[in-house]
Amino acid sequence: MLSPVRAAAVVAVLLMALLTVGSLAVSAADGGPPTIRLYGDAGRGWGLNATVITTPGPNLTVLLGYPVILVLSGEAGVTHDWFIDYNDNKQPDVGEPKVPDFIGPSPQSSPPITPDRNGTWTYRCAYHPNTMFGTIHVMPQTNVTLYGNAGFGWGFSNTTIQKPGPSLAFLAGTNVTFTLIANDTGITHDFFIDYDGSHTPTPGVEPIAGDFSGGNAKNYTLPIDRAGNFTYYCQYHPAVMFGTVLIYGTPPPGGGFNVALIPGIMLIALSGVLIFAAVYHVRAVRAAKRSK
Repeated sequence: MLSPVRAAAVVAVLLMALLTVGSLAVSAADGGPPTIRLYGDAGRGWGLNATVITTPGPNLTVLLGYPVILVLSGEAGVTHDWFIDYNDNKQPDVGEPKVPDFIGPSPQSSPPITPDRNGTWTYRCAYHPNTMFGTIHVMPQTNVTLYGNAGFGWGFSNTTIQKPGPSLAFLAGTNVTFTLIANDTGITHDFFIDYDGSHTPTPGVEPIAGDFSGGNAKNYTLPIDRAGNFTYYCQYHPAVMFGTVLIYGTPPPGGGFNVALIPGIMLIALSGVLIFAAVYHVRAVRAAKRSK
C-alpha cells in the first residue's frame, strides 16, 4: 500500500499529464491552410501585386481559429515583416500573430499563423508601421460542410476524409450551419459536439444534428453556446468518426469541460490531496511518539 506522500506524488503526476493533454494546440488544417499573397513597399504600402500598392493596403478576411499562410515579397534590399496589431501600438507583441522577416521580390512563404481574436484589426510591417498597414477582418466560421464515412472518418471533401477528422473552430454565441453528407452507401450517421465527454449526445444540452445517409446533403443549424476545447462525433461510429473543435469565447458559469476551467480544477484537486497527505503524516508522527 502506498504511503500518503507517495500517493500524493502519484496523483500529482497524473494530474500534470492530464493538464498537458488538455492544453494541446488545435490545428484547423485539412489539405493545407489558405494562402494570402501580398507585396510590401516601405514608402507606398501593401498590394496584392507589385503594380497596385496602396496605403492603407487591401482589406483581408480570415477565419477565426483557422491557420493561414502569408506569401510575401517586396522591393530589393529592404527588410519587412507582417503582423496583426491587436492593440494598435505599431509593434508586434506577445500573442499577436507574426511572420518572419522577408527581403526582396522573391515570394517567401511564412509558417502558418492562426488569427485567434474575433473582430476587425490592423495588420502592419513593424519596420514601416505608418505606411505599410491595412485592415484584417477575423470572422467566426458559420458554415461548415463535412463528409462522413464509417470506416475512414470525417473530411471537408470526399477526397480529404481522415481519422481524426479536420479540426473545427467556432465562436461561442454563434449559430453554425452544418451541411452533412454521407460518403458511404446505406449507412446512417449523425453529428454532435461532446461537451461532457460522455461520447453520447445529450439532447437539449449539446449541439446535435439529426441523422443523414445515402449521399444526400442535409443542413442543420446548431447553436454554439459553450467555450472550450471539445470533441465532435458521430454517435453511431465514435471510434472512427471524431475530431476536435475549439470554441472561442468566455466559458459560461455552471461548469463544462473547457479550456479555462480544466487547469483550475486540477490545481484544486492536487492541493487537496497534498494537504490531506501532510495532515495524515503529522498525525501519524504524533501517534508514533505517544506509543513510545
